[in-house]
Amino acid sequence: MQKPLILNATPIIYLCKIGLSKIFTEFSEDKYTTPKVVEEVVDKGKILGAADAFISEELIQQSKTIKVKEPRNIDFIKKLSRIPDLHPAEIQVLALAKELEGIAIIDESIAREIARIYNIETHGTAYLLLRLLQRGRLSKKQTREAIDRMITVGWRLTAEEYAKLTKELE
Repeated sequence: MQKPLILNATPIIYLCKIGLSKIFTEFSEDKYTTPKVVEEVVDKGKILGAADAFISEELIQQSKTIKVKEPRNIDFIKKLSRIPDLHPAEIQVLALAKELEGIAIIDESIAREIARIYNIETHGTAYLLLRLLQRGRLSKKQTREAIDRMITVGWRLTAEEYAKLTKELE
């Protein structure tokens, strides 16, 4: 059985910003996000007039490519809520990933560190691109271009992370 993918805001926003929203349909796993992520990506994005917010809305609310699910473990959510610098959307993503025994697709380092502590499998946005590269759905050139375009539109990663990613592309 495949583990579901639990998507935080960053992968949805940046893959939509660079015109790769269709890649979410390339994964056969169930894909989920949470109400707080929808609020961040769609609701706030539309208020700001971000084009990617409308594309994200299509993925989430109309096509159901990404389903919205509220995590139920209130005790775990309360525990995570006491951690400084962990945002409400990240809390929900981690809680849902733990509940569904899924993979949290989340880029923020604090959230990934907390995930490791609680034994929640986590990967970042680049993981999705690299999986498609491995399956022959993207070429090395397309993968590198996607990463560079995401950086150009504001996606952040450290020089060390970029070097590691570049090495994986070789």
